[in-house]
Amino acid sequence: MPVPKSQYRRPLTGECIEKMENGSLDYFDEVIWGNLNSGALEQYFEDKNRKESFTRSKFNWRNVVVGIVIGSFFALINQYVGLKVGMIVSGSWYVTYLLGLALKWDPTEVNITAGASTGASQVATGFVFSYPAIYLLSMHPRYATDIDAAGNFIYIIDRALIPALSVAMIAAILGAMLGVMYFTIFRRIWLVEDPLPVPGFEASLKLVDIANDISHGASNYGQRSIKLVITWTAGTMFFTFLRDFPLIPKEGYGNIAVMDALLTTGTRYDSIYYHGKIQQPLAGATYTYLAFEFIPIQFAIGWFMRFRTAFLVVAGTLLTWFIIVPMTVASHYPIYVPTAQFTTSHYFDVTHFPLIVPPSMWVGNTDWSILDPPALVANSNVARVIAVGAILGGGLTALIKMAPVFKTAMADIFALGGKDVERKDFVQGRGWYEWPMTHIPVMASVTAIGIIIVFILGGLPPLQSIVFAMLLVIVTFILGAIGVKVMGEVGSTPVSGTSFIVLLILISIFQLMGTSIPDTVIMSLIGATVFGTALSLSSDIISDFKIGLYAGTRPYHLVKGELSGIPFGAIIAAAGASVLAVGLATILPNGEPVLNLAAPQAHAFSTFVLIILGPNPPWDLFGIGLMIGVFAEVMTGMGTSFGLGMYLPLPTTLPLFVGGSVRDWWQKTKLDPKAKALGWSEKEKTKRLVETYMMGTGLIIGEALMGTVIAIYLVLPLLTGG
Repeated sequence: MPVPKSQYRRPLTGECIEKMENGSLDYFDEVIWGNLNSGALEQYFEDKNRKESFTRSKFNWRNVVVGIVIGSFFALINQYVGLKVGMIVSGSWYVTYLLGLALKWDPTEVNITAGASTGASQVATGFVFSYPAIYLLSMHPRYATDIDAAGNFIYIIDRALIPALSVAMIAAILGAMLGVMYFTIFRRIWLVEDPLPVPGFEASLKLVDIANDISHGASNYGQRSIKLVITWTAGTMFFTFLRDFPLIPKEGYGNIAVMDALLTTGTRYDSIYYHGKIQQPLAGATYTYLAFEFIPIQFAIGWFMRFRTAFLVVAGTLLTWFIIVPMTVASHYPIYVPTAQFTTSHYFDVTHFPLIVPPSMWVGNTDWSILDPPALVANSNVARVIAVGAILGGGLTALIKMAPVFKTAMADIFALGGKDVERKDFVQGRGWYEWPMTHIPVMASVTAIGIIIVFILGGLPPLQSIVFAMLLVIVTFILGAIGVKVMGEVGSTPVSGTSFIVLLILISIFQLMGTSIPDTVIMSLIGATVFGTALSLSSDIISDFKIGLYAGTRPYHLVKGELSGIPFGAIIAAAGASVLAVGLATILPNGEPVLNLAAPQAHAFSTFVLIILGPNPPWDLFGIGLMIGVFAEVMTGMGTSFGLGMYLPLPTTLPLFVGGSVRDWWQKTKLDPKAKALGWSEKEKTKRLVETYMMGTGLIIGEALMGTVIAIYLVLPLLTGG
């Protein structure tokens, strides 16, 4: 029988093979660090866990409650930070892990409690990216579709039609729980049979390793590991403080960070440094935009990712910025502007696209002399639409290629009712090893029925509510699989990219059903919110499962912890989203919003809705992206990662590439030759490699923790009315 091909598996070392054969390989043995993602090692621990995790794995409700409290607090922090900078840093995870180390929790307790914490905090994701668009489309003058005789703006949604907050909140809770349960199907496929690398998980696993040493009395080793982590963490926190903390007043800027005060020479449009980026001045960003952002987290993830995967991601970015964007600008591509009827045209040349201006300039004004940089316009209005298509094309092709594996997995589910079938989720005489597979169809039914009820009670049309619920259950499974695959490949989840796909599907179907425009927009954006939440939770638990496989944590406990945190985080996230979104969409007389937050995804969703419902939806761009994604998947086996690279900005992916390149260079030119010259054993060589994981761990924790401190500093005045 031929050996199955895999894009992810790595060969085993001789020492690991020997220990596996004689059964002496134990949890956190140093030999595992050189054999992660080999497939055989994962199968070994899966078999070991099915026997030992029932006594090894410790579910402690007291610790889990602590994790939920931390995660719920970060649900609000994530909400604000996501709207402020367009990305979420999972600070709750690191706080929970460090607390577990300080309190000497068992490694499985740390693993489970961290899952409960992120279960609460990651629920905010959907409410950051798409939900605020409902308020923007009903309140923000930029998205007005007409103007009445009295000079008042007319919107695509009447604010009075927005359903109660509880509608989106309950739907998100149900969707998130379903997303977690769906991944129990993929756990064996992508973590045991064909293990995804999940770049960056090594840092998390090393922290659990430290917890294991501390809990078993190996204080010297534990203290050394903590010292290395603390050193890198402290240095990274100091750097992040200088880069981001608003501290120094500067004329025309207000309070800015130390590095901005020292390095920024003008406005963000003519300075070569701005807020953590060395950049080509935006004023000259005509055919492309070159920049490098100092992001320690991205460098660390690139280090764990290594060169090949990092290169495939940045290759997608290079395609965007050096081919698609220049071609778009050179061809003077016409960009549709929904509210342009206030002037003379719906379309603007990509090289003469209006910058966001105060409402006083919109009515009857034809002098659009304040322009957005053409390269950025081409990227946001053309390249990103193509990138969304590429993510979908690569993901669907990957699923088609994996059809035999999915067929086996689905057969397991449908065969659960058979009397003579051995259940993989249950161990005879022990109990549930995994969360019961029989609960998946039950949860799918509960989710569908629950969403139908809350939508109808919320005043939305019954037939469309039924169709919506059925679609959500199906789409969450299919696109959730794509999103989880991307997460496992590159360590980042394309929540906004795949949510665009969901939005497109829902709008198209509702329009075919003859649904009114307001109901179409509201239901589609709530659908994108629920899907984004479900995908975020599916992708989040992959890391917990990955760590738990090597730590001996029972998968049933991990799902139980994750599900416990979801309702609490959802309540906080939904409430925060409502308040912040109103502040984001409310415009003061001077033309400024009440809350000066960038909210890039929310604005992108708002624009995308108006484009799709406009006269010329960009199906051609979406089709081009599909073909690119299919080609990339066929050629590399990682088309979804390539598509994600197309979607991400160049300043973000370059640090990723640098980290992967430096890792391979260091290992080939420094570590391997030195090990050979000094005759190191495999164990000694592994120790030296693990020391670099301490560096990566510190880089990730340091930036996340300081980002959390800054978030608290920014949020407190909002909460206290200051």
